[in-house]
Amino acid sequence: MLKQPWKIIFFVGLLFPPALLQAQSRTAEPPVSAEPIWEQDLMGDVIGLPFLQAESAVVVLKQGYIKSYSRLGSWLWTYQAGEELTPYVTRAREGTSYVCTVSGTVIAINRVGRELWKLDLGSPITAPIVVGWDGRLLIPVGSKIYCRTASGYSLWMRDLGSPVFVSPVLDRRGGLAMVLDSNEFVLVSHLSHIERLQLQEKPLHIVPLEGAGRKDSFYLFYASGAIDHVYRDGNSALTSESLPSLSQTPVAAISWKEHAAVTLRDGRVQLLSVPGADVLWTGDSHETRAERGDGNLGPYWAAMQFDERGVYVLSAKGVSGFRASDGSRLWILRITGAAAIPSFSDEGYLYSGGTDRILHAYRIEERKRNIRRSIYGPIPEGSYGLGNPPPSSWARIGGGRFDPVVIKTMHDAIEASIKQGQIGEDESEYVAYLMEMAGISLSPTYSPVRPLLQIGERAEFIRLLGYLGSRETVPFLASLFSKDPEPIIKSACCEALGRIGVDPGGDAIRAFTFLLAPDNATQDPSALMAAATATKNLCRFSGPPLSDAGIRLLRAFGATDFPARVKRHAAAELQSLFK
Repeated sequence: MLKQPWKIIFFVGLLFPPALLQAQSRTAEPPVSAEPIWEQDLMGDVIGLPFLQAESAVVVLKQGYIKSYSRLGSWLWTYQAGEELTPYVTRAREGTSYVCTVSGTVIAINRVGRELWKLDLGSPITAPIVVGWDGRLLIPVGSKIYCRTASGYSLWMRDLGSPVFVSPVLDRRGGLAMVLDSNEFVLVSHLSHIERLQLQEKPLHIVPLEGAGRKDSFYLFYASGAIDHVYRDGNSALTSESLPSLSQTPVAAISWKEHAAVTLRDGRVQLLSVPGADVLWTGDSHETRAERGDGNLGPYWAAMQFDERGVYVLSAKGVSGFRASDGSRLWILRITGAAAIPSFSDEGYLYSGGTDRILHAYRIEERKRNIRRSIYGPIPEGSYGLGNPPPSSWARIGGGRFDPVVIKTMHDAIEASIKQGQIGEDESEYVAYLMEMAGISLSPTYSPVRPLLQIGERAEFIRLLGYLGSRETVPFLASLFSKDPEPIIKSACCEALGRIGVDPGGDAIRAFTFLLAPDNATQDPSALMAAATATKNLCRFSGPPLSDAGIRLLRAFGATDFPARVKRHAAAELQSLFK
């Protein structure tokens, strides 16, 4: 059974002035009190942390309900799963929510509360689903990790041999770091490669690090206060070293670039250096005995956030904010009657679900996060390189890769891996091969008179690329749609884009919008109808603001001089969005 049910770790970047970092204890001005800026009756009991993204909050309630509210307090939508849910909700950057029932069905719900797909895994998830850099879902179920695309297609599954003990966290390479019941520290890459390091005991927290001078660097925090630094040695093998211990059990931990922060059992907060774990300052939160009397925090009874605004400690009793540079306490907000740990948003709002079934929202920071965004949420901190992968191994064999027997062999091998749902470590090679073959028309030496690859073969490779489902390939497919004159290729690009489902940069919608230009050369009805279907699929998956542009596009299809059947198809696809 997982020992870490409600842990949120946020990963961003920061560089502090070294001269300001000194080991010290800080006091605060009198505690801040605040009234909620709005309250909403949830009509149900909160069972987990609200998940904050896309300027809204999503909460999981008993009786299988999920509700979403805007940061201004407006009710957005309600979804009823039909059975009890686990207390975990995860949202992708485009606002899709992923939850799981107690019987083991994963459900994807779009930004306006519509169900996108269901997936029966047989057993409930045992930790929050983790969203990878390209939108893939990394799903922990007992001893297994499932990797699915945002649209639910299987990429791989690995059985680790022992149940997960500490919730998986996204590491600095875009894979998972976790600890198993077998006392093993495990790294699982986004391509399913597994590495293990045997530990003497199980830690309470895993904190990925930056600026440690070593790749794949982590702090492991133990109940005794001990700290291990896990990193790669000169032979690229995982190893660990012991660091100075903390004075008490850490109940929450987090990192931000060159520093880590912990909350101790007695409510104190400490900032630690990376590497070395030297204590740079110590501050008193709202959970110290001096603040609230006798009593200690238990592990996982608190959460932390660390960003350019400061270090924050959150518990069911309230929130404390600290200036990261010197540990000065900024404020304290006390909460009574919270049913779970509250959540703190990028816009400065705190959301707390109460035992009174009321969702309370507080404005505790005037400062918003200073982070790069697309039309949706924060841009991922890294890329898997699938949008512009290195040349595949087949590219090095020259013209031989265009032999019909070789083409069929490769097509069948990739298709078989997709159907088996076990692409795994071949994914990067497969993506590179498919893009090379599908995009050969973009090469300056390509001859449409004597093509090395038939149009139907290229279309098949494009469709296979859609099943691999990485949002990093969306710009390539949108570009190929725009530049390749063949209607069959355009239609295949639309099918692949619709199957991937996400378009966080708006690349596909922009490409489809050019179909309305007066000098548009695409008049083939099948390609135009495929673009309308893809637009519908992207709108349905992502919701506003992408769907706003997509709906306008579908309406514009009906106002052009396109063939009548194209107009009817676009109108039907538009109507389906409102059913």
